[in-house]
Amino acid sequence: MARFELGCASVVLFALASACATTGYSPYPLDLDHKLPPDAFARCRQVLLRYYDTIAYSNAESFRLETEWLPISDPPGERRATVYRDESRPASLAVVVELRRLTVPLIGIPHWTTSRGDAYSERQLAEWLRESLRDPETTGVAAEAGKVAVDGSKPK
Repeated sequence: MARFELGCASVVLFALASACATTGYSPYPLDLDHKLPPDAFARCRQVLLRYYDTIAYSNAESFRLETEWLPISDPPGERRATVYRDESRPASLAVVVELRRLTVPLIGIPHWTTSRGDAYSERQLAEWLRESLRDPETTGVAAEAGKVAVDGSKPK
């Protein structure tokens, strides 16, 4: 009987430990259908500067960019972005946008929540990056097709 109770206790303990365990956060993969252009790092840096204003960490050799925490207002909090080369996938970058909120408890002092992924902002940043990293040959053809001469006619 003691063996049965010990077995049941082990199963319950294992189930509780499994239920409490959290899975690790996965970055948003930015897979391209072409190789990264030679100036990909500079392009990604420009996108982050355009939408996040500041870069806290920049390493071209390891291809890693990280912004400062930026304030957001609704609800009060902060957001930061990280872009790095995903070594496990060819022609791929990883995009992480973290979000933390300011909480004000009834008793105690205000504090930041633990940062967590912001899936919507990751998808948005990935699209901006994808647009900036379009294949240079395709971009050139598209740019030529969209050009209009001064007199309104398309170039030949």
